[in-house]
Amino acid sequence: MTTSNTSGAASMRFSSDEVLSGMLGSTLADNFTDDATQLAAMFNDLSQRFTLFAQFVGGTDGNAVGEALEKLVRAETLQHPQGQYVLTAAGRNRCVSSKRTLFNSKDVQQLEEAARVFDGL
Repeated sequence: MTTSNTSGAASMRFSSDEVLSGMLGSTLADNFTDDATQLAAMFNDLSQRFTLFAQFVGGTDGNAVGEALEKLVRAETLQHPQGQYVLTAAGRNRCVSSKRTLFNSKDVQQLEEAARVFDGL
C-alpha cells in the first residue's frame, strides 16, 4: 500500500498496480487490448468517475497504466502475447484475494463498478 501525507490527487492509498489488480479481480474478461492510447483513455475516464483511480488522471500518455500492467506481467498475474493482455487463472485468483484483503467495502464497490466500465472496453 502506498501512502502520502499530502492531500489531493497526489495522496494515494494504493499503488497503481494494486488498484489495477483489485479491478481485475472483478472483471469478467480474461483478456483485453494492449493499445496504450486506448487503455490510457479508459483509465483517465475511470479517474474522473472513481476516487480510487485518481493516480491515473491525465495519464493520456499511458505511462502509469503501462507501468502497472508491466508490473502485473512480471508478477505473472498477466501474460502479454502480441496485441493483448491475458489474465491467467492463477492471476485472477491473486487479484480476487488482493481485492478482498487490501480494500474496504467502499473501495471494493468502486473497483467493481470500474470493472463493469472496463469490461465495455
